[in-house]
Amino acid sequence: MTLKIHPGLFAPSPQLVAAACSPSPAAPALTETPAPASTPAYFADAAALQAFDYAGWQTYTNALYGFGLRYPAGWTLVEALDPEDTMYQHRVTLGDPTDPRAVLHIAFKAASEDRQISPTGMAGGELFDRGSMLILGEELPRQALVAEGKDMAVVYVCGRGHRGELVFWCGLHYAGSPLADPGLSAETERLADAVIASIQVLP
Repeated sequence: MTLKIHPGLFAPSPQLVAAACSPSPAAPALTETPAPASTPAYFADAAALQAFDYAGWQTYTNALYGFGLRYPAGWTLVEALDPEDTMYQHRVTLGDPTDPRAVLHIAFKAASEDRQISPTGMAGGELFDRGSMLILGEELPRQALVAEGKDMAVVYVCGRGHRGELVFWCGLHYAGSPLADPGLSAETERLADAVIASIQVLP
């Protein structure tokens, strides 16, 4: 999905048009204004993630669906255990208390289950390929949703998570404004990548 920008926002003012068309030598020279620098992009490196040091990280195990993962010691992990939740028993949500606007969702189901685990919509922005991830033995592309030059979400697995009897959908989301807030930090993305890379199906 691409942000739509009203063309009128970039229409030149009458004064600028008059200055550009005037034969007077005193007319100001027109120069292009460079685009503002965007937030440096973070790219995942599948090889580097294989060597990631998980020392001190916590372990989560889901016995019902038979998988586990690692996550940073300071992060929180909440299972969807409210029967009123549409993702009841099908999602865990992780986050860093020092950056509460960044939330990592890991949704899952058995391949035989007929239910929706991926989001039905996405915020405005444009998707860009940002490296790749080795997820459950397969290298898959990783995409960032960018708005106003800032990473506002990262999609790891969507519609391609079949691993034996399990299907996963994973996404990192920033609950803020691309105009007023900084967006996802490179460090948050790096740690979220390591969490996703740690997912293992139990024997």
